[in-house]
Amino acid sequence: MNMRLKVLKKHLLFCCSEHCNNQDVEEVMQEFKEQLVEKGINKTVKINKTSCLGLCGNGPFVIVYPDGIWYYNVTTDDVARIVEEHLVNGEPVEELVMLKMEA
Repeated sequence: MNMRLKVLKKHLLFCCSEHCNNQDVEEVMQEFKEQLVEKGINKTVKINKTSCLGLCGNGPFVIVYPDGIWYYNVTTDDVARIVEEHLVNGEPVEELVMLKMEA
């Protein structure tokens, strides 16, 4: 197994379909990258783009795996809070959660 995969704790998936791409997803992704570096967790959190997730018009979407948390309408202003509260402290930001997938 790749050593990089062994250290991953979270995986962030960003919908980058044509509908969500028009909703500032690139800016939100960049803000996540910066916040992950600032918090020192950029080596344990992977960011990937996805194709359409089927919930058009509510993006940008950020899915946190393996937690099964789907954030919607995420803005750059939301990112620091999601990183601190969810990725660092393990508590999802409830008012930004659209969907929770049960394990």
